[in-house]
Amino acid sequence: MKRILIAGVLLAASCGVLAKDKMTKDDAIEEICGGTAGYAEAVMRSRQNGVKLTDSINNINKNLKSGAIRDYYKAIAHEAYREPKWSTRENQENAVIEFSNKVYLACATTFQKELKNLD
Repeated sequence: MKRILIAGVLLAASCGVLAKDKMTKDDAIEEICGGTAGYAEAVMRSRQNGVKLTDSINNINKNLKSGAIRDYYKAIAHEAYREPKWSTRENQENAVIEFSNKVYLACATTFQKELKNLD
């Protein structure tokens, strides 16, 4: 189910990005997954700073129209809040970086598989 949600979001997002400037698939992956990783970094930083999950979800609901991208961002927020909140600044920063990298890699891997025929 989660993979389908990710694939749907990526395909919806990629249509606009690929058509924008005749980008290559790799450029599109970097743009879309980079943005997604940036959001993952922000939500994990909020989590490490003690922001409540409900506040993060309310922020998503306020800033994104309903649809696959909003659902995907909520899934990222839920995943971030499943991770522990660390007490030291160093561990918090490591958690932020690792989570952002994990989301980028999941996005890029799914994107590569779903758009393999666009090379």
